[in-house]
Amino acid sequence: MSGAEALALIGIVSNVLQLVDFSCQAFTRIRECKEDSSHLPKVFWTLHNQLPLISHALQITWNQAHSNELEESACEALYPVIEDCRNTIGELKVILEKVAISPSDSGWKKNLRALASCFHDKEVAAIETSLSRSLAIINQYHGAYTASTTGAILKRLTAAVASIPEKTDDCDQVTTRHFMVPSIWSDDFRGRQDTMDRLEEIVSASDDKHCRVAIVGLGGVGKTRVIIEYAYRFKNSESHSLFWIHASSRSRVNKTCLEIAKSAKIQGWDDPKTNKLNIVSEWLDSPQSGKWILIVDNADDFDLLFGSGNLVRSFPKSSNGVIVMTTRDARVGMDFAKRTTILLGALTVKESIALLDTRLGTGLSDVEELKELSEELCGIPLALVQASSFIRQNYLSIPSYLELYRASDRDKIELLSEDFDDEVRDAETLNPVAATWSITFDHILKIDLLAAEILSTMSVLDAQAIPESLLYTGTQRLNFSKAMGTLQAFTLVTARTDGPIWEGRQERLFDFHRLVRLAMRSWLSLNGELESYAARTLKTMAERFTDGQWETRGKWSTYLPHATVLLASEQLAYIEDLTLTSVSHDQDLGTVNHNPEGVVCPVCAANILAILATCHYTIGRPIVSLEEAERSYRLRRQFLGDNHIETLAALDLISRPAKDLYLFPRAVEACKLAINGKSEILGPEHPSTLSSLATLGIIYRPMGLLEEAKQIGSQVLEARRKVLGDIHPDTLSSMTYVATAYRASGDYATAVKLETEKLQGWTKLRGPLHPETLEAMAGLAWALACRGEYTRAAQLNSRSLKQQLDLRGPRYYFTLWTMSSMVVILGMQGKYSEAEELGERVLSLRIQNMTASHPFCYVSKLYLAWLYNETGRLEKAEAIELEVLAFQESFYNSNCHNDVLLTKSQLASTYTLMGRHQEAEPIKREVLDLRLDLTGEEHPVTLRCKSSLGLSYLELWRLSDAEKLLSSALTAQNAIMGAEHPETITTMLRTAKLFERQGRCQEAGRLYSGVMQASIKALGEDHPRTQARMRELERFESVQRDSNIKAGLRTMENIKLGSFDIQTLTIIAEREVEENAE
Repeated sequence: MSGAEALALIGIVSNVLQLVDFSCQAFTRIRECKEDSSHLPKVFWTLHNQLPLISHALQITWNQAHSNELEESACEALYPVIEDCRNTIGELKVILEKVAISPSDSGWKKNLRALASCFHDKEVAAIETSLSRSLAIINQYHGAYTASTTGAILKRLTAAVASIPEKTDDCDQVTTRHFMVPSIWSDDFRGRQDTMDRLEEIVSASDDKHCRVAIVGLGGVGKTRVIIEYAYRFKNSESHSLFWIHASSRSRVNKTCLEIAKSAKIQGWDDPKTNKLNIVSEWLDSPQSGKWILIVDNADDFDLLFGSGNLVRSFPKSSNGVIVMTTRDARVGMDFAKRTTILLGALTVKESIALLDTRLGTGLSDVEELKELSEELCGIPLALVQASSFIRQNYLSIPSYLELYRASDRDKIELLSEDFDDEVRDAETLNPVAATWSITFDHILKIDLLAAEILSTMSVLDAQAIPESLLYTGTQRLNFSKAMGTLQAFTLVTARTDGPIWEGRQERLFDFHRLVRLAMRSWLSLNGELESYAARTLKTMAERFTDGQWETRGKWSTYLPHATVLLASEQLAYIEDLTLTSVSHDQDLGTVNHNPEGVVCPVCAANILAILATCHYTIGRPIVSLEEAERSYRLRRQFLGDNHIETLAALDLISRPAKDLYLFPRAVEACKLAINGKSEILGPEHPSTLSSLATLGIIYRPMGLLEEAKQIGSQVLEARRKVLGDIHPDTLSSMTYVATAYRASGDYATAVKLETEKLQGWTKLRGPLHPETLEAMAGLAWALACRGEYTRAAQLNSRSLKQQLDLRGPRYYFTLWTMSSMVVILGMQGKYSEAEELGERVLSLRIQNMTASHPFCYVSKLYLAWLYNETGRLEKAEAIELEVLAFQESFYNSNCHNDVLLTKSQLASTYTLMGRHQEAEPIKREVLDLRLDLTGEEHPVTLRCKSSLGLSYLELWRLSDAEKLLSSALTAQNAIMGAEHPETITTMLRTAKLFERQGRCQEAGRLYSGVMQASIKALGEDHPRTQARMRELERFESVQRDSNIKAGLRTMENIKLGSFDIQTLTIIAEREVEENAE
């Protein structure tokens, strides 16, 4: 047998194996569709019957070829027939992939495939004819061969193989496998299993088709390291060669292609005139190269690959190969690989810990320390490798390294700029993380100047949720979108989908990688541009961040963190130390004109600080607000002057948080300076002057200067009535301040009167459903609740709350205040279950809206603790009260703040309910002493504290002390609040118990009865407190009845019976008991 005949026999063996597999696959697909006549035409059914016959005939042929039972003539004749079968069934397979249904296909997809099958009828009919002809020829050569022919066939095959000519150089290229990876393998690779599996899946699914894959990710994220790990799977492969091209520049492409051409001995490799990429591609497209995988690493330059360079056009396209590209530019990856693009992100915490543990030595570091380091470095593999090298080389612990790293941004950059040995990375690539990213920055500066400018602006802001409105500076929208696309393509910036909706438009937000931001700042600093971009961004911020009111928080809340970071930056940290400013500041129609540009403007800084102070005060952060207001005032005073209207406005911003923090001297000083300055410039009755005066009245109220507060509030109210009228918004707002002052002083009747007038005014001015009207309604409800009119208060508050929820939702600050008031009112009505449910909701919303450390959240917790007391869950109440007290004492840094005193009083009441009177008494005495100093002897809150301490003395059997306090409290409460006020009733009950213990039973009985009647009238017969008082009265009457019976019996023992029998004396004793009870 000739060499050609032997090769024909070998071809039969291999081709038949493929054909059997192909025909079985085709048969299966057609069988899946045959039951549904709507999906494949009948021409496919014929093939369904024919394919099993072809498979059977081919299996026999394979068995005969494998057993050397075919004659030479059969080999020569069958080879082209089977080759034709292979091609024909291959065509059938392609058609079936397009038209055959899958069990998972939806209905519309099945119909679409059925429609597509109609266009292939003629092709399938031709395939059926061709296969029938081939089947007839194959069957002619099937027969039974005896075993004796086996030896002869084997001899012929051996001779045929021996007669094949010596292999030429071309044949060498076919069989020789190449492995050209420029980096050595390292065993410290960890994680990325999902990426490796995805890569393997894509490559395996390519079969005999050309395949392209792109791995996209940030510089330093480990793209090259992943592909090296994948490449080494083919190091000893007998089926695939592996080649590597560095695509960072044209020169590196040429250099690595020359190395490939030389290793593979491609014709022309040593000719300096040949294009090395072209000859390598042509060779890879030829059969001589065999199966191969080509790695194209660091393909970051879009212009080099797709633009003027257009290197991708020269890449091989053979079905024998797979090209895997790594790139920082997602546009390069998507254009090159289309859907087979793999995005590589940071390592997970688990993967980061494994990598660090491997490099630092297994078991030498605590898991928590490894986790802390990995989180600090954001799971960036290059940063983790660099840090571990520095730790190892300098014999440091992880905590020591983190201490160095966290010292300042400058120290972070220095550590991220440290060089280190990494045998895996390319010798011509810079190792430090900062240097790696600086290459990206230089590249972006070269290809897209606007993108570089945007990135520079982002570097002086916070890294998270940067609003587009701070980045877009009036350039063409298309150019801006392209620039943002560039930054996202390099995975430096990530778009978010949770931007706030404002004025019908959703604000786009972007995240900037934290470590990349740090490196960008260093890059700008090295180029001397960091201060310039800080100044430009400050100007933009001053133009756009102009409002800090609650109603507009959806807009300014996105600016808040960025303004805070910008003003805390090194470039603005010492702006107060300037003695002169070289900036000409001209603000006209909201636009700030600076001359020169790029120099930090202290006036803009002061304006932003003023807005920040307003925002932080609005969201309940008075300490931060005060710091920012003071800084704004210093800047305005220095660069605008003491009596500039903006300087005086900053004083208003100081007074409010200073008052909340009980820094009364500073609050009063700021208010008086503002009033004096505005009176001189604007006049004493100017609305702005009156606003400052009103603030002074508000400050006096918690200082205990209630008369002064009422006097100033009334003065402002009368001035506004005179200048603005009774139903002007400022006048109505003044009513709130004055009503609050009267309520705080215990004059609930006047407070109710003012709140009623205010509600009527807002209703007339704005209508019954306007937010201001609803707030006035809630204010009146609270004043009524303070007066003990819980039913009416609940009705008004409920109406207001329902409408507020519809108009503003549950998160609005005044809606939350109204809900919180409703919790107290429901509790006072004895509806503890409803109050607790609402109280828990308020607490949850406040935590979401204000953070868990906001003082209002602790007020909500205190309300819940009060409800737990009312329902007997005393231990739970105590735990919350102690938590609230610890927070308030730390937050207010004062033991006389109203909230602190309220919490102490409630904690002491809990101890009383628990029977811990020795602990309760000193707390109550301390609170009472402070209340007497702060609010006076006849204030309702002081009287409540007197009554409460009197109860403790009663329980400790200090009856004389108890009588002094209870008698004083009850007399004042009757005179000031009325006999039917719930707190007066409570003191009456305590006094009744006192009289009972003193043996003053007739007085006690009268008080118990009075308590019962007043409680029914004030709270209702079904109120839990009324029910408890009813039980208390029944107990007292029962005790008295038993006592009188015993007294009567004792009397009988001392009387001579005479004409009275024992029964008669018993009747007399019972009558005495009844008379005493009456």
